[in-house]
Amino acid sequence: MLRFRLFRGLMGALFAALLGAASPAHGSIVQALSLAELVEHADCIALGRVLFSESFQQPGGQIGTWYRVRVERDLGGNAPDTEVIVETLGGRIGNVAMQVEGEPSFSVGERVIVFLRGGGPYTAFRAVGMGQGVMRVRNEGGIETVTQSRQGMMLVRRSSDGYLQKSLGALPTAERLEDFLKSVRAIVEQQEGEGHRE
Repeated sequence: MLRFRLFRGLMGALFAALLGAASPAHGSIVQALSLAELVEHADCIALGRVLFSESFQQPGGQIGTWYRVRVERDLGGNAPDTEVIVETLGGRIGNVAMQVEGEPSFSVGERVIVFLRGGGPYTAFRAVGMGQGVMRVRNEGGIETVTQSRQGMMLVRRSSDGYLQKSLGALPTAERLEDFLKSVRAIVEQQEGEGHRE
């Protein structure tokens, strides 16, 4: 996965020109993952609600944040029955804040679908593909929809002729929640049948 931060000036303009953008982009350049790839790389896929967050300082001085997510539906993998802990890089402790472009963040109370790797009963999970592994559930006019988090990221894929091209990711537009859940379950069942998942 390409993961670095563009900076102002020549490099930002160079990458923007290479990717066909009109102006420099500031964020992490990340390899776009399809929905099937998100499912394949995830050890745990769950629909849940964010209950709590707590930032902490890592031994190297970086700030991280833990989020407790109550599991409403286990969509695949080895999700714990009740809750998962998701760890992200970045957060705020007092007056000190750290932000990593492309890393997911959550708001307490929001509903999300998370594609997670690593983790377990006593270990925090990490989102697959940085923020790509987080889908936000919203209620729009009484209809629950899902959108993919792409904040702080420029998603790219390599074309058949070897060039990097911008991508809209696994979920280019909002989709009804139940339709999206059916798509995820279908991919999980297909991959389990093909032996891609344990």
